Amino acid sequence: MLHDQALHQLSKDTDFVIYAPQLPKTDWKLDIPVPYPFKPGEKKITFTRFSYFDMSGDIYLLGVEQHKAHGYKTTQSITSIDLKNNTSSTRQQERTFTFDSRGEPVTWDDIEARFEPWADKEQNGGFLKWIQGDTFIEMSSVVLTREQMSEVARSMKPVEH
Repeated sequence: MLHDQALHQLSKDTDFVIYAPQLPKTDWKLDIPVPYPFKPGEKKITFTRFSYFDMSGDIYLLGVEQHKAHGYKTTQSITSIDLKNNTSSTRQQERTFTFDSRGEPVTWDDIEARFEPWADKEQNGGFLKWIQGDTFIEMSSVVLTREQMSEVARSMKPVEH
């Protein structure tokens, strides 16, 4: 399951430490949709998302988003529509990331994560989010259970760069 080359290269260009699952006996296929296209050495990367699929590449197992836990800023476009005058305006708003502590606590070592199930309780998984070192990590899955997601989270180790 170690996809050393791609994540190793990506970790060289981020402004935060990337963490990846280190579970034994998993044949998972890695896909890195963000940043796209990834051009090593081109620019500093402040946000990444990578996904794991089964080896056939057909079944999406889980997604992992990561960015700096402190001082991470995003820009959001806010569009206002005036139907009466048939006009619209868009403005950019910068937001500083803050950890949202909603959800059920899940703890291991010195980490307290938060788990939120999908609104449709029939589905497995949901969202598991936590801060490890100075990196915010959010994992999502509809295939893995809360317990399986927690096991993957506990296995997360820094990717060497």
